[in-house]
Amino acid sequence: MRKVGCFPDWESYGIVISAMCRVRKCDDAIELVKEMVVKMSLSPRQGVVVKVLAALRANREMRKAGEMIEFLENEGYGVGFESYELVVEGCLECKDFILAAKVVMGMTEKGFIPYIKVRQKVVEGLIDAGEWKLACTVRERFASLSS
Repeated sequence: MRKVGCFPDWESYGIVISAMCRVRKCDDAIELVKEMVVKMSLSPRQGVVVKVLAALRANREMRKAGEMIEFLENEGYGVGFESYELVVEGCLECKDFILAAKVVMGMTEKGFIPYIKVRQKVVEGLIDAGEWKLACTVRERFASLSS
């Protein structure tokens, strides 16, 4: 955007990113989010983050969704419950239980507790995938949160 002489604010970025998500140009939307955060030091709204993650989920690109959450957290921007939940549910749909466990662990570190059905599906999926040690670790984390 800066290349064409436009100095956008967070709302301008949000409009362009939302439009890209509607047509499922996820890679371009992710790049704009990164530009917004790194180069412009602007904080993306939760609604914009949710739209990008929902588009990634629709494209079944859950690895990129997990990386985006990790990027935002590393840059110091808070990611809301809805964003985490979208990614976990997308991972479960794609049968990527290990990534789902990673996202759930990050979610619980922030104090968010996934819904009971999601917790059960993550643990059961890990066991079915032969990852019983990871399933035990995730289950212990849930137990430590009194859930």
